[in-house]
Amino acid sequence: MSKAGIGQAATLELLGLTLGATVGGYWMARGAMRLKTAATALGLVAVNVANAHAETTAAVFLDRAAAGLLAGLLFGAANAIIVRSNNPDRLTGILCGASVVPQIGLAYLFPVLLIPTFGVAAGLYALAAGALIAALFAVTLVDKVGVLKRAERTGNRFSGTVMLYGSATILQAAGLGAAWTYIERVATQHGLGPSVIGLAFSASLASQVAASWLSAWLVPSMAKWPGLLVLVLTQAGFIALAVLTDAPTAFIVAICLFASAACALQAFQMAQIVRLDTTRRAAVLILPMILFGNGLGPLIASFATTEVDVLGGGWAAVAMTAASLLLYVVCASRSTRQRTASHA
Repeated sequence: MSKAGIGQAATLELLGLTLGATVGGYWMARGAMRLKTAATALGLVAVNVANAHAETTAAVFLDRAAAGLLAGLLFGAANAIIVRSNNPDRLTGILCGASVVPQIGLAYLFPVLLIPTFGVAAGLYALAAGALIAALFAVTLVDKVGVLKRAERTGNRFSGTVMLYGSATILQAAGLGAAWTYIERVATQHGLGPSVIGLAFSASLASQVAASWLSAWLVPSMAKWPGLLVLVLTQAGFIALAVLTDAPTAFIVAICLFASAACALQAFQMAQIVRLDTTRRAAVLILPMILFGNGLGPLIASFATTEVDVLGGGWAAVAMTAASLLLYVVCASRSTRQRTASHA
């Protein structure tokens, strides 16, 4: 498959993932969650195995779109449970860190065991194995979750502040998606070698787990807006450093810190959306917003790059993150004024 075809397949998968996470947050919560989760996960096993044996580009496109949709439904189930829990912010941080742990193991197993055994299809078989594990653990889930309060019964609707917050979240995720898409090529353009880039990415995985779980522990007792704003600023600043530097140590540190900030941020994003919309109906959409932003960012950044110069893609990532910071500041100001007025 051509590079363009690979990119198109990835885009289809991400679109499916976003759609699945949006639908799954509501459909999976309506009952029979164990059965739905097990069936969805087994379907994901079948799709990934089929993809490993696909012989045409059209088949690959169909498989990746279906895989994205099914994986999105599983994300939606997890999100439905998290949103209705007593500590959605803490569980969001725990899930974010836990989702990175398998990547650390696979980063070692791929070159040592999986690729020598299964060839280039090793990644698809690994995805199928992960989906099979999810199907087996479906029996541990609750079968039905509580019904969220309707806006008309509480007097709350998706206010302008909530919609602005959603826009800021999409932009922040877009900046992160663009950064991950272009940062390797930016480093190569600066003359950094594969060993430095590989070390930076490997170290960032461990730092993401640590940051996510640290935020899960701290977020319930921390001020939400200051923590959120500092983490978005950290993401923007260290993406900028990664784009600017040609020093190996600075590059590794920058990658670790912007990746860690982005992972730690998710717990604060969940905590704040729950405070802005007490029905928690908007919170169900946080994950789809992040996934949509992750896919939108690389597309926007692509217009700032050329075949010989990809630095523009990195700076587009910085710009989107900075724009999200400004929107978050406006949201913080508006929510503070509204809270003050309600207590007056």
